[in-house]
Amino acid sequence: MSDDLLLYLAEADVRTAGLPMRALIEALEAAFRDLGEGRAEVPAKIGVHPSAASFFHAMPALWPGGSAAAVKWVGSFPGNRERGQPSISALLVLSDPDDGRPLVVMDGRWLTVRRTAACSALSARFLARAGARSLGVLGCGLQARAHLEAFRAVLPLERVSAFDRHPDRAAAFAEDVAREYPVEATASGSVREVVEGMDVVLTAGAIAEVPDPPIRGGWLAPGAFGCSVDYVSPWSGESLAEMDLVATDDRVQLESARRSTPVARLPPVHADLAELVTGRRVGRTADAQRTVACNLGLALADLVAALLVYRRAREAGLGTRLPL
Repeated sequence: MSDDLLLYLAEADVRTAGLPMRALIEALEAAFRDLGEGRAEVPAKIGVHPSAASFFHAMPALWPGGSAAAVKWVGSFPGNRERGQPSISALLVLSDPDDGRPLVVMDGRWLTVRRTAACSALSARFLARAGARSLGVLGCGLQARAHLEAFRAVLPLERVSAFDRHPDRAAAFAEDVAREYPVEATASGSVREVVEGMDVVLTAGAIAEVPDPPIRGGWLAPGAFGCSVDYVSPWSGESLAEMDLVATDDRVQLESARRSTPVARLPPVHADLAELVTGRRVGRTADAQRTVACNLGLALADLVAALLVYRRAREAGLGTRLPL
């Protein structure tokens, strides 16, 4: 591709290029190792908020190991679901860190879903029991589907129980899972049913300050791993206080978010992904520990995912070339 042309990848191009989950998880582990050893630069995201429930975030990152720099501009508007529109929109720019040239602009919505699930799976390697076989899902959107694929890459899941405030979504999710994977999948009638007795509990609903979070103390079983990609919105303070180990994708970013988001309820963070991957902090050390990962989304993960997509798209001749 000529140096004076920019590659544009629409969502269809990104999906066609593909982002294999196992390859993404391995690439993320390498990048987080570099971050933990000081070979990557990732400032905390900054944001603006058109309403109490919506936001735009700007997320930059530099990864010399991947010879790339990137920034993602992402918006979250949960009310869009009622209008039949996606709740997440995103664009990502990938640049050459040697000369500053923008290499590609790509749709970031599908990429965001995939990298979020892959980071959760990487967390599960350190925080979930190796033999975890059951998964409870609260919130049955795109994140739930991607997380099932990602968790199955690192855990021997056999049973899935799903709940959504829209029962038809939970039923459709369970039907799709049972058809696509060799697991038993059912839709449940309450939040409690997808938490109690489960080895892994994923909460993937809207990010919001819930006046009375539905997950109560005593529901998460000893030895279970909780994974929240919704800023622990549905987890009560008493349920979080029972955790033996709290982790996140980036410690500095989470501490910054405590001032204005539901993560203020989280107990002190034991480790972030860079610390876990480098071994500077140890994850689960006993089968009976209750653990939770609250990953807020880190620009380094977006960069890694975008780099994989960019390389695969170029090999396949995908996208539109535009003059700078």
